[in-house]
Amino acid sequence: MMIRLPSFLVLTGVLMLSACANTDGIVSRSSMLDAHSVATGNGVRAMLADAQWPQDGWWSRWGDPQLDQLVSRAVAGNPEMGIAQARLDQADAIARIAGAAQAPDVSASGEFSRRRFSAYANPSPPGGYTVWNNAVGLDLIYELDLWGKNRATLEGALDAVQAAAADAREAQLLLEASVVRGYVDLSLQYELHDIASETLAREQRIVDIMERRARAGLASRLELSEARTPVAATRAQVKQFERQIALARNQLAVLTGEGPGAGEQLARPGLRLDVPVALPATLPAELVGHRPDIVAQRWRVEAAARGIKAAKADFYPNIDLIASASLASAAFGGFFTFVNNNAIDHSFGAAISLPLFDGGLRKGRYGVAVAGYDLAVDTYNQTVLAAFQSVADQVISLRSLAEQQAAVETSLQSAQEAFGYAEKGYRIGMTDYLNVLATQTELLRAQQSLALARAARLDAWAQLMTALGGGIETGPSAVPQGASVHAP
Repeated sequence: MMIRLPSFLVLTGVLMLSACANTDGIVSRSSMLDAHSVATGNGVRAMLADAQWPQDGWWSRWGDPQLDQLVSRAVAGNPEMGIAQARLDQADAIARIAGAAQAPDVSASGEFSRRRFSAYANPSPPGGYTVWNNAVGLDLIYELDLWGKNRATLEGALDAVQAAAADAREAQLLLEASVVRGYVDLSLQYELHDIASETLAREQRIVDIMERRARAGLASRLELSEARTPVAATRAQVKQFERQIALARNQLAVLTGEGPGAGEQLARPGLRLDVPVALPATLPAELVGHRPDIVAQRWRVEAAARGIKAAKADFYPNIDLIASASLASAAFGGFFTFVNNNAIDHSFGAAISLPLFDGGLRKGRYGVAVAGYDLAVDTYNQTVLAAFQSVADQVISLRSLAEQQAAVETSLQSAQEAFGYAEKGYRIGMTDYLNVLATQTELLRAQQSLALARAARLDAWAQLMTALGGGIETGPSAVPQGASVHAP
């Protein structure tokens, strides 16, 4: 005897069987790095001080209004910022598209035509008559989203918007750092130009002394020729630094989104060289948590986790509520015949789709989502490690450059005294030209070394501010909520 089960029991059984999603053992293999576990080294710990967290405008402590104006113009006019904003707008539009799936889809249609029906193909009437054929309709489709696929897709899209916003902040931070570092280079080229000009003036004074001595018969033509030899080379150096100044101006002008000609209006930088070096007292884990690139990667991990949920929900049955209503009239009556109770047509029900066999399509999509999550997590971990390295590198550089600058300043003072003695002695005939040449070479080397050390220190400071994340805000929307992210 065959027992017939009610239809709703059969349907329930099918749904339960279909709900057992078989992901074929596809699981995530990556886990997020705990920033607290990263060893930062003695170099960073030794630099801890009670300093304020870096904010927007950190470069203003150098006391140069022209630099402040350049940074503002760059943020307002550089195309890179427009690109970042366009990407953010694009992500926001994609989120709007994803959100539309959670709302009912309602559409209206209408058709109005006058038609002649063939007398041979249709009975009379309407065969042999020309009549109005009108209809209007309203259709509704609403996906119940029982397994949260659309909700996960929307949440992932919103996470992507947050990542794009952090990317825009990162683009601004890097642009600001580029302007500041370019400005430091411009200042360096001016200082090197001054050193070369001073050296040229000293060499010219030696030539003048040598010419007077030669006229008095106290110097040979060989000594006069030796004194004149470096003058032309130093004059060429002066021209070279003038060229570097012009190129640095062009670079800054382009960074502001203006033509190279705008750089001609730049005055000589007036940077302060006594910038204090201090790090936030919350190093290390809290430090990297607010860098824009780290924040962006954390949002991408969140978005990838939502992608896994959406891909897994694709294994379950999909149920849509559908409804339609229409007014139609064909073959009989005039134009307004379809506006009548007898012209009403309506329906209401549910559409169910069951994933039975798809050749591995859903498993493939799920595998792509899991791999995307692993990629996002490993990229996050890589970004965290790179952040710690960049901070440690700049801390080490700043400590070393401070020591180098102190040593070079001592060396410069000695070189200036030695050259002064040699030049004075040469004028009164107590020393020869070789002593003057040797001390002048040492003086030039010390002056250039000090200029390079100062510029390198300012550049390292700018890079440290970039490594710290600049002035990124620490509000509740700055980073994804929750202590950790796990693949579902």
